[in-house]
Amino acid sequence: MEPSLWKFNERTLKTNTKELPDGILKEQADILSNKTGGVLYGRTTNMKFRPQDPKIKYNLATVFDVVVPSLDNYSYTLLIMYSRPENDYPIALTSDSNIIDDAENFRPQYECDDRMSFIEGLRELLSSDEVNRNIEILYSKACF
Repeated sequence: MEPSLWKFNERTLKTNTKELPDGILKEQADILSNKTGGVLYGRTTNMKFRPQDPKIKYNLATVFDVVVPSLDNYSYTLLIMYSRPENDYPIALTSDSNIIDDAENFRPQYECDDRMSFIEGLRELLSSDEVNRNIEILYSKACF
């Protein structure tokens, strides 16, 4: 058997990908579950994105949904991250939107060229009054 010529292993992949946008989103999904005692959780799903404008460079949408298991798995889309599968950056973030509308009229709230701008855009979205109010309402309905 030939020796592996790959420079990585599963452990290094797991460690190194935590700092990439998808890893950061998944970590925030886990944090949502921890902060709500599992009453709510975040779910990320990758989907093909086909914008009508050929100038738009993104072709992958990562949808971040908030899920409420006790409300018959009700979910709502908190944000969508647009990227190219083979690149870590640039990425774009939208909220209060959906993939169909974004494909027709792409107007992201944030365009991020690096990790710092992504973290800042994500922080602004997740800490917004509207998002936190929605979390409170869903938590209340799920608990009472």
